Amino acid sequence: MKYLKTRLLIMFIAFAVLGIIMLVGSIRDKIELSKPRGNLETMTAADFYNGRFVEGDIIEIWDEYAYMRETDTFFGITYNTKVTSHSYSMPLPSSFESSSPKFISLSIRDGELKKTADKIVSETNNYLINDVVLDDWTSIHIEGKVTKLSGDNLKLFREYFQEIGGDESNIVAYEVHVGNDGSNSTTGLIVSIVLTLIGLGGLGFIIARKILSGSY
Repeated sequence: MKYLKTRLLIMFIAFAVLGIIMLVGSIRDKIELSKPRGNLETMTAADFYNGRFVEGDIIEIWDEYAYMRETDTFFGITYNTKVTSHSYSMPLPSSFESSSPKFISLSIRDGELKKTADKIVSETNNYLINDVVLDDWTSIHIEGKVTKLSGDNLKLFREYFQEIGGDESNIVAYEVHVGNDGSNSTTGLIVSIVLTLIGLGGLGFIIARKILSGSY
C-alpha cells in the first residue's frame, strides 16, 4: 500500500509539473497570437525573437541542409526509422539586394509543402547558377512559429554556410517551424489546465489524507 501511495505521489507531481510548464507555454503563445504576425517578406534580422508567430509568401529557398529522424527501439533493437522534418536555408527577402544576405532556417514536416520547397530550391539554384529567369516563380505560403537555433541544429547551419563559402555574418540563428501556426493553442491551454488541476488536486488529496490520519 505504501508503495502504491509513493507511485501516486510521483505521478501527481509529474502531472503538476508538466501541466504548469505547458500552461506557461500556452499563455505565452496566446499573448503572441494577440499581436500582429511578423511578415516574412519584410522582416529584418532584428525582427526575429523566440516564440514569435510569422507568415509570408516565399519564392526563394537555397538548400535543404539537414533533416531530423525519429526511431523506435525495442530491447535495444532499432526499428521504424523515419524522417520527421526537413531544415532549409532561406534568405530574408529584405536582404535580397544586400551584398551579405541574411538567412534563417525553415523546418518543414508536411510532405506536400516539402515538394513545393524542393521545387523552389531547384528554381533558385537554376537562377543562381545558370541565370535562368522564370516568368512565373513557384511560391510557398508559410505560417509558423519562430524558435532560437541552438545545439546541433545551429552547428549544422554553421557547417552548411562554411561549405558554400559563407560565414556566420550571414546567419540569423532562428528557425521557423512551418505549420506551427498557433491554431492548436486553445487545445494546448485546455490540456495544460487539466493536467495541472489533476496534479495539484491529487497532491492536495494525498496531503489532506496524511494530515487527517495523523501520519504527516
